[in-house]
Amino acid sequence: MSSSWFQNRRAVVLLAAAVGVTSLGDDCDGDIVSDPTFRDWCGASLCSWTLDVGKIAPVPTWSADDLGVSFLDTPTQISQVTSESAATCILFTTVADIDPSAQMTLLVDFDNDGTIDFTAPLGATQWEKVQSEITAPAAYSGITFHIRKEGTGTAILAEMRIQSTTGCTGTAPALTKVPLGDPCQSDGECASGVCSTNTDGLDGICSECSMAHPCPDGWQSCMMGAFYFEQCSPGEHTGATGELCVTGSDCQSGACDGAEVVGDSGVDLDASTCVWFLPLDAGSGASTEAGPASADGGRDGGGDAGPRVGDAGREGGGDTGSRAVDAGRDGGADAVPGARDAGYWVNDCDPRAVVVKGGHCR
Repeated sequence: MSSSWFQNRRAVVLLAAAVGVTSLGDDCDGDIVSDPTFRDWCGASLCSWTLDVGKIAPVPTWSADDLGVSFLDTPTQISQVTSESAATCILFTTVADIDPSAQMTLLVDFDNDGTIDFTAPLGATQWEKVQSEITAPAAYSGITFHIRKEGTGTAILAEMRIQSTTGCTGTAPALTKVPLGDPCQSDGECASGVCSTNTDGLDGICSECSMAHPCPDGWQSCMMGAFYFEQCSPGEHTGATGELCVTGSDCQSGACDGAEVVGDSGVDLDASTCVWFLPLDAGSGASTEAGPASADGGRDGGGDAGPRVGDAGREGGGDTGSRAVDAGRDGGADAVPGARDAGYWVNDCDPRAVVVKGGHCR
């Protein structure tokens, strides 16, 4: 944008977002979205934005040399999926030519789960700079931004800059459908309806069960599996079609659709291969070889069992790691929340260094 335009522009309009924000931060950390000025075109489409419905075209904006995007059809919508998870306050800066009859709207989906958590109208303007901001939820994983035209009027965007900032004072949107393993503050946020605080003293985390929400067959089957949240009989192939799961071993079918484990390197990992439950034969002289996390189930209990497995010795002495299991001859289980008798969870991913999203049994 040229300096002359800023000198001659009629006004700067500051709009408080619908969540009740009253002040704007002034220490922006950088753009959350790519191509906020709609200059990067790949043929007839924007390179960084997805055309969800309708038709768009590159057109001149306030300057013939500065192209923007025109929303041509009714409706027309573009969107961009981001991996943003750290912003606590989000500042939107729009420069556009929007007719009142265009009915333009900004829609925000925290967690990239298809649920619109925040909606704000983009009011009528003619190349004025309009700013608004929202407070982000306390915890989320990824944000999808949608810009939608519902009416018939002119709608040309020269800029939709979305930045991380500070200073938001409004109430954050209340999330719903938060998957297993994601942080939460209340039961209503979780897809499971359970926000448990029983897990190693951590803040609330969406779980399948808790002391206040026992499993159908009672509290005893509510336990931690391979990760730091509670499930009903994890790894025991008990889940029917449509029930919550993290790995295929949670399901009768052996398939958990939609489950995702994202490692600290940002690489998606297959939860069904990242984690599994390994039973132990604790008989005299029997042994089980499990690769890097192997355990010797022999009578002497010798064997390197890795950080989360127990000593399968005759006397039943067990390493008390967070997932340790005493698979000794007497079958006694170490009394930690995640302990299991006669086996242990093998977790190739560090459970504190991954993002886990639960799915549903096929």
